[in-house]
Amino acid sequence: MKPNWKSLLTWAGVGSFIGFTIAVSLYSLNGENERAVYLIYAGLVAGILLSLKYRLELKASASAFPLGFLATSLLAALWMVTDVSSTGIYAFIAVVMAAVIIIGPENYMDMFIAPLSYFGGFAVAMLTFRGYEPLQGEAGAVMSLFMVGVMGAILVFFALFARWAFEMAKSIPRR
Repeated sequence: MKPNWKSLLTWAGVGSFIGFTIAVSLYSLNGENERAVYLIYAGLVAGILLSLKYRLELKASASAFPLGFLATSLLAALWMVTDVSSTGIYAFIAVVMAAVIIIGPENYMDMFIAPLSYFGGFAVAMLTFRGYEPLQGEAGAVMSLFMVGVMGAILVFFALFARWAFEMAKSIPRR
């Protein structure tokens, strides 16, 4: 069975998001379930396996997963060498929004799944950098990474909605 890359990336992002959601619900403050965060990887693998059975042709959702991973990883790498100002953080979010607006949604389902897929990419990147001391020790680094992840996922939806609304407005006949 030949893998469909759009489906694979979409399901990987959604699976990672679901793994993150389950991990957060199981995580306790006393550190008993610290290994629950690895459910993000389990969700990633489950998503990849689901992509082989259930095909999804969604271009924005497929692009959102690597975009979330890349934006988070690049910002983490930047934090490792220098302090990043709030302007730089907002620039990352603006680039994410611009990329998603250019890609545009395939349909309604794409508009609603893309933020989940983006957040899944963010979750996988955050798990990759988990426990890395130079990044954990920087004041504001982890908070800015979460801002790019959470705010980025929310703005991915609004960017896709804006693109959809623009396309719909163009198709309204003029009198």
